[in-house]
Amino acid sequence: MRRRQFLHASGLAALGALAGCLGSNSPPPRKSSVVSDFQMSDGKLVIDLADDTWVMSRYQENEQSLSGVSPIGVASAKGKGGGGGRGATGRGSGGYSSAPRTVHGHAWYHGGDYADDWYEDHRDEVDRYKVGIAALGIAYLGSTEQMKDDAPDAGPVPWDKTIQDPGDTVTYDITNRSEFRRDGWYRIGANVVGSKVNHNFRWECYDLEVDSSVTDQGFEVDEQWKVSPRI
Repeated sequence: MRRRQFLHASGLAALGALAGCLGSNSPPPRKSSVVSDFQMSDGKLVIDLADDTWVMSRYQENEQSLSGVSPIGVASAKGKGGGGGRGATGRGSGGYSSAPRTVHGHAWYHGGDYADDWYEDHRDEVDRYKVGIAALGIAYLGSTEQMKDDAPDAGPVPWDKTIQDPGDTVTYDITNRSEFRRDGWYRIGANVVGSKVNHNFRWECYDLEVDSSVTDQGFEVDEQWKVSPRI
């Protein structure tokens, strides 16, 4: 099992504001390797964490901590709205098949060729940091119809379940949900913290569409989107 590192609230530093409704000239989402795969097995969502977990960031180690940071594992509700800018397609409104892909094959929300150009132009401003996963959050977002009109921005949402210091593989039984309808969209969020720097890099999130109509064996993951804050 990979070693992971907890940070106490008194030592946290903030990354700054997460992505909101940003214009076409805004920076792209940050690149990262946090979760490698999602799949369904006997009504359980299986989450495989990446073997090598890292994030790209403009964080500088000598930056001063900002006040008002939530402790690790405490989710602060985010406003709704998919956010503007280039690459803003998908998550309930189509575009999955043509969306750019991440290193693990997830559809990359707000990604695209412009993102690689930005990283090349700003390579002296960005560093790659090794991270551990302090907490994993899982939340049901709603049906496909609800996601078309009310998809959340990047960042944490009120989680249905939070797992502290998760193992390399996490399972979540969606059949235990109280609602009759268990298919639809789920968000999985990983609160990532520096392995070698004393910094909370906040949340990397993934939005999944779980479908119960495509197989006789139960549920399967139909779409997998990586929804990251802009770097």
